[in-house]
Amino acid sequence: MLKISDIYFGYNSKPVLRGLSCEIKSNDFVGIIGPNGVGKSTFIKCLSGFLSQDKGSILLNNIPLQKYSKLQLAQRISLVAQQSYYEFDFKVHQIVLMGRFPYLKFWQSYSRKDKLRVYKVLAELDISHIADRKLSELSGGEFQLVMIARALVQETDILLFDEPASHLDIHHQIRIFSILKKMNIQANKTIIAVSHNINLAAEYCDKILVMKNGTHAYFDKVEEVMQSDKLSQVFHTPVKIATNPFTGKPMLTYNYHSTPKD
Repeated sequence: MLKISDIYFGYNSKPVLRGLSCEIKSNDFVGIIGPNGVGKSTFIKCLSGFLSQDKGSILLNNIPLQKYSKLQLAQRISLVAQQSYYEFDFKVHQIVLMGRFPYLKFWQSYSRKDKLRVYKVLAELDISHIADRKLSELSGGEFQLVMIARALVQETDILLFDEPASHLDIHHQIRIFSILKKMNIQANKTIIAVSHNINLAAEYCDKILVMKNGTHAYFDKVEEVMQSDKLSQVFHTPVKIATNPFTGKPMLTYNYHSTPKD
C-alpha cells in the first residue's frame, strides 16, 4: 500500500530525514518509535502529503503521492496530528462532521447521511454524550477521541497518528490504542502511529519502525524489534526486555539508577 524509498527531507537546509525506506502493507498496524528529534513527526507529515520529500519517493498503491490531488489524498489518508488548533470554539459534532468535507462537491452542503455517520461514529467511540459540548469544555482524553472520530468519519483506508495518546493518563492511553487496534482488525484500516510509549506500541502494533538519525534503524515484527541490544543502542540507555505478565507481549524495562550514555 505504501512504499517509501530512500526519502530525504530538511527544514531550511537542515536535514531531518536521511534515506528512510520501508514498505507498509494493507491492514498493517505500525508503531513508529525512536529518540526525540529523529524525524518521526516529519515522516508522518510526508506520508500524509502535508510535506513533500526533497528526494526519494513515496508510492501509494504504486502511484507517487505527488500525483494525487489534495482532495484525492484526503479520501485515502487521514491524519490526527500531535497538536490540533481551532480558531473557533466549535461543538464536537461540528468538528467531527468536518471529516466529510473531502466528499463534498462544489457548493454542496453536508447531507443527512453525513450527519448520521457522525453520530454513528460518536456512538462507536462511546462519546455521544459530548456531541454538543464545545472544544474548550473537553478534557485532553475527550479531545483526542474527538480527533479520532473525525478521522473515522473521513472513511479513509489509511490513518496516521502522531502521538495519539500523548499527555494522557494510563486509562486513556490504553483506551485509545484499544480503539486503534479494533479499527485495524474489524474495519481493515491500515494504521501508522508515532508513540513515545514503547510498551503501548509493542502491545498493540503488529510491526515497529525504529527511527534513528533520520532513517530506519529497524523495521520488523514486534518480537524481532523488541530486543534489549537493539533498543539500548538506539536510545543510548541500557534496557531489558521482559514479558508482560498479563498479555505475554514483550515489555521494555530499565534501571532508573543507571547512567544513560551520551
